[in-house]
Amino acid sequence: MSTPTTEPSQLRGRLTRVILFHGLLAAAFALLAAVGATSTARGAVAFALPWLIVGGAGALGALLVVVVAWRLRDGPTPAAPRRWPARWETSARLGMALAALVAATVAYVVAPAGSERGFVLGVNGTLAGALALFALAAGDVRRAAPHSAGAARRSGRRRRRHEP
Repeated sequence: MSTPTTEPSQLRGRLTRVILFHGLLAAAFALLAAVGATSTARGAVAFALPWLIVGGAGALGALLVVVVAWRLRDGPTPAAPRRWPARWETSARLGMALAALVAATVAYVVAPAGSERGFVLGVNGTLAGALALFALAAGDVRRAAPHSAGAARRSGRRRRRHEP
């Protein structure tokens, strides 16, 4: 578990690691979506839609985290609200968790009857579970960013109340 940092060089390094890691995950999820999109031509229809959902949602969620980390790494912007990184990251995580639920449901609906049903449900359920775990674990920007109220309190900066 990472701790919030206040040093600009530490913050920049941590956000660079977030960008690289989530960029690689976005590429992996995009490959999964591409395999899902092409699996109908090879006769693996039961894998097509769940893999497309898991891959697309994972790639979009990871790319959103990359964009948030990239903008934070470049420095704070005065036009952006203070809590926008946490909100964007939370939206990406929620979207990925919902997509995992949808993918598991779709996998159950499109799974073929017969002896291969268990295998199809196991593979698709594992991928949906992996996306759900990624959605739970993808909180690096919030932990790395010093823009939260908790980081401001820890660094000693306090808002002054209106004094008469």
